[in-house]
Amino acid sequence: MKIFYEQVKEEGFNVDLSFSFTEDDDNFDIKSFKGSVNKAGDAYVLSGVMDMEFSCPCDRCLEKATKHYTENIILTLSPLGEYPEMSTSGEEGLTDEEAGMYVTPTDHFDISELLREEAILLIPDKRLCRKDCKGICPSCGVLLNYESCKCSGDIDPRWQALGKLKDIKK
Repeated sequence: MKIFYEQVKEEGFNVDLSFSFTEDDDNFDIKSFKGSVNKAGDAYVLSGVMDMEFSCPCDRCLEKATKHYTENIILTLSPLGEYPEMSTSGEEGLTDEEAGMYVTPTDHFDISELLREEAILLIPDKRLCRKDCKGICPSCGVLLNYESCKCSGDIDPRWQALGKLKDIKK
């Protein structure tokens, strides 16, 4: 959803949006974003509440992991004309306030793209179907969340030296 800066009047611009997208094996469903864009000096502020569902393969067992997030979003936006030094220098030499802005090189911004970036940033590094996920047995491939492994317990020969250290401690 593109919004032109000139559309934002004194009373603000209300936003009610929902959309879905996929990033690799991850599915994002932004069920709703309700908020507004308001003028704040030379900048603009996008604020609202994003309600999102995220699903992906679990990092340990590869089963579907689904999480629900509700997040308050506050983003500062500015057209490039207000900060022309950002076009060449990146973030070097900018104040903290300037470096925290989304600077758009055009006369508009895409709320969907901004929310997409924020949604991706919400996702934790370790994505599990549940906190106590036991994963997959590396030998036989059984899902340890549902059944016990019937492997003989053979240790990879590369790790046998560590087993000797365990015996020394006893």
